[in-house]
Amino acid sequence: CANATVDITVVGLDVKVPDAFSPNGDGVNDFFVIKGLETYPNNVLRIFNRWGNLVFQMKGYDNSWNGQNGVKVLHIGIDLPDGTYYYVLDLGDGSKPQASFIVIKR
Repeated sequence: CANATVDITVVGLDVKVPDAFSPNGDGVNDFFVIKGLETYPNNVLRIFNRWGNLVFQMKGYDNSWNGQNGVKVLHIGIDLPDGTYYYVLDLGDGSKPQASFIVIKR
């Protein structure tokens, strides 16, 4: 009788991206936290406003975005207004980037 072992890795299913956060300084839900992202150190996160302008970008995203502008053209460190933004998350592992929306509600 022969035995064989097969390891199967399902890429991206362990990453949980929220659809909203509330960076209002109350200590609850103040950062855009993507659960499971630490297993993808080569990730790249890009956030766009409703006009398609890049407002935040980070390679090796570390769950530290607090809803402030992160692009020099738009004055870094300014709170972005409440609203719907769009993200593209590339896990950096060769899989297709994930894209959806994120709502900021202060």
